[in-house]
Amino acid sequence: MSFKLLQLLVAFGVTLALLRLFASIAPRLSIVDPPNHRKLHQGEVPLVGGLAVFGALLLGALLWGDTEGNSLSGYGKPLAVFFLAGGILIVAGLIDDMRPVSVFSRILVEVAVALLLIEGLELRPTNLGDLFGTGDVRLTPWVAYPFTVICVFGVINAYNMLDGMDGVVAVITLITLAGFHLFCNTHPGLITIFLSGALFAFLVSNLDLSPRIPKTFLGDAGSKLMGLIVVTLLLAAADANVTGVKYIEPVTALYLVGLPLYDMTFVTLRRVARGRSPIAPDRTHIHHLMQTAGINDRRALILIATLGATFPTLGFALASAGAATHYQFWIFLGFFILYCLFMREAWRGVSRSE
Repeated sequence: MSFKLLQLLVAFGVTLALLRLFASIAPRLSIVDPPNHRKLHQGEVPLVGGLAVFGALLLGALLWGDTEGNSLSGYGKPLAVFFLAGGILIVAGLIDDMRPVSVFSRILVEVAVALLLIEGLELRPTNLGDLFGTGDVRLTPWVAYPFTVICVFGVINAYNMLDGMDGVVAVITLITLAGFHLFCNTHPGLITIFLSGALFAFLVSNLDLSPRIPKTFLGDAGSKLMGLIVVTLLLAAADANVTGVKYIEPVTALYLVGLPLYDMTFVTLRRVARGRSPIAPDRTHIHHLMQTAGINDRRALILIATLGATFPTLGFALASAGAATHYQFWIFLGFFILYCLFMREAWRGVSRSE
């Protein structure tokens, strides 16, 4: 058995065990998600998927962190910074899952996590490439700092907002991880191997694939953790400060998080256009559209996964063909406009048929 396969199996088994353990404790701590007008699941579901995934990642770091680093950063300080940032998000997410906290408190925590990553890992991209065909867009340190905070904050919330149907965030994250290694031409490391094994185990629970494993949700803690991992990997890959090597162009990284960014931006703009708060929860995400249209959840998951894989595939094709940076950027924006037009018309069609 290969070493990496062993790690994958350990992550899978540990996550299953933690899911069973945490699911049995969750009701006593009120870490459950009851159904309501937006959430149409059956009964109260434990919100411990993210905690189990984080526990598996932490175990992997304890067992192999001294010898097997993550995909880009090696081990030692970068790994410690990552787990500190992830731990803060997990704790804050669990508190929010138990009793909703204010929007200001959530924003404060997420900005603090972004600042921790920036200082701990020196994630400050200063060259975004030739986005407009007029020369490289270079960021001064005073601009790079808030820009990175916005990137971290945006991706964390994009994954959190996408988490509204069984399996969606886990599958999209797995697709992003696969695309990440394809783009960077790197072998899976500790974090991505353990995260993949943990997410496969979570899907067994979340999709009710085994009667022995209770159904669980990622919760805010888990969905935000997925966003944190993805944005950390992408920022590190697109900036040589962390590893000394620039694996991908910043514009290429956009394609790896295409669907979560498209969904978050479209929903936010739609809310503002209708005079509603951009952060007020509703049922206007892509999975809600499919549910409203009468598509069952398994088929909707397949459709969303297919769409989610389309953008990394397109980005990889453009990068492999040597497309100019500004072409890649405008194509990404062009597909976003098409996505918005399609979603607008789809919602109009669904509304007329109701």
